[in-house]
Amino acid sequence: MLDKLYIIGGSGFVGKNMVRILHEKYAIFVFDKYIDEAYFANYPDVACHKMELDKEQISEELPTPKYIINLASIVTAERDMSFFDAMIQSNLKVLLNLFARFKDDKALELFVQFGSSEEYGEIKSPFLESAREEPNSPYALVKQLTTNTAKMLYRNYDFPIMVVRPGNLFGPLQNMSKFIPYVIEQLRTNQPLNVTPCEQKRDFIYVDDFVNGIHQLMRVAHVAQGEIVNVSSGTSIALKDIIEHCRKILNSTSEVNYGAIPYRANEVMDLRCSMYKFEIITGQSICDNTLYRLQTLIES
Repeated sequence: MLDKLYIIGGSGFVGKNMVRILHEKYAIFVFDKYIDEAYFANYPDVACHKMELDKEQISEELPTPKYIINLASIVTAERDMSFFDAMIQSNLKVLLNLFARFKDDKALELFVQFGSSEEYGEIKSPFLESAREEPNSPYALVKQLTTNTAKMLYRNYDFPIMVVRPGNLFGPLQNMSKFIPYVIEQLRTNQPLNVTPCEQKRDFIYVDDFVNGIHQLMRVAHVAQGEIVNVSSGTSIALKDIIEHCRKILNSTSEVNYGAIPYRANEVMDLRCSMYKFEIITGQSICDNTLYRLQTLIES
C-alpha cells in the first residue's frame, strides 16, 4: 500500500509536476481553491478536493496522510505593500489552519512548508540556512514570518514540520509570465525581448530535480523535522547567459534589448544557495547543470 501524501495548493505549477513525478510512489490527495480538471484527468488515482484553504478545514473523514507538502502561496516579485494582507492569508493563515487540523495526528511524519530563497535578501551568497535573513520585499517578509512560525510549531508543539527554501524553479507548465518561459517563447517566435541588463545571477533548479529532492527529504523525515533546508542547484548563472544559451539552441533572430527594464529596488545580484545541509541530511546531491536542463525543456 502506498503512503498517503497531501499536496496543498497542488493545482499550480509545482503541484502538477509533483503529481506527474510522484503519482506512482504515493497515494496523492490534492487540495486547492482551483482544480485543473483537464490536467488531473490524466491521473485518475489522484483524489482532488476543491476548497478555500485559508477558510475551510480538511474533512476528518479523509485518511490521515503520512506526508503533507504545503505549496499554497501567492508568489510575486512586486514590492507593492498592497499585496501584504493577501499574502498573509495565503501563507500564514493556511499554515495555521493545517496545524490546527493535523496537530494531533500521530500518523503524520513530515509536514513540508515552503519558504523561499528570497528570505535571505542581500546577504552574501552562498546562502546558509543558519544565516540571519534580510528580506527586502513583502513576499520575502511574509515567507520569513511563515518560516519562523513553522519553527515555533516544531519547538513548542513537537509538530513534525520542516521548511524547504527552493531556488529559482523552472520547467514544464510554468506560467508564461515567468522569466525562463517568457525568454523561450519570445526567442522561439523571433519576437523582441525587453529585459534588465541581466547581469544578476540566479540559482535555477529544474522542477523534476526539485521534486526528487523533496522525495529524498521525505524518505529521511525523522532527520528533516525541525530543519530549514535549501533545495536548489547550488550554483548561480547570469540571466544574460540564460538568454544567450536559449537563443543559440533555438537559432533565434530575436532582438534582445538589455537594459530596457531597470533593476528592481534592492536587486539581489547573486542568489545562490548552499546545498551542504541537504547533502548531509539526505546523503544525496542534486543535478546542477542548468544549461542542460534548459535544452531538455526547449526540446520537450
